[in-house]
Amino acid sequence: MYQILVILSLYIVFKLCDFIIDEVREWKVKRNILSDPILRYEYHKQSYTYRKMKKLKRMPYNEYLKTQHWQLARSAILKRDENRCADCGISTEKKPLEVHHITYIRRGKERLEDLMTLCQDCHQERHFVSTAFE
Repeated sequence: MYQILVILSLYIVFKLCDFIIDEVREWKVKRNILSDPILRYEYHKQSYTYRKMKKLKRMPYNEYLKTQHWQLARSAILKRDENRCADCGISTEKKPLEVHHITYIRRGKERLEDLMTLCQDCHQERHFVSTAFE
């Protein structure tokens, strides 16, 4: 009887250790995700419901730019583009950079390919060119 209790106790301890190890692994993964802006954006985007994405798409654009979603997307794009304008290559230190929507179709659930980093001059030029051909 005593041996059965010892074996059962050891089994419970090992199961508990496995659980703790899994929790630590999960915590390390989340820590890595949350420390990288690109992974953090993708992680948060996965948790969005249809209702939340629809709300982001319908809100006024100036209000949309103040949302946590946009701030996460913006920081991910700036990191991906290494804080440099995609057109002229100027860095953040010389001019403020902006994140440009290549397409607005997926606003609220943007793919990283839908966005690019531009300096203010290149951004204005892109919008001027796009409106000139409409």
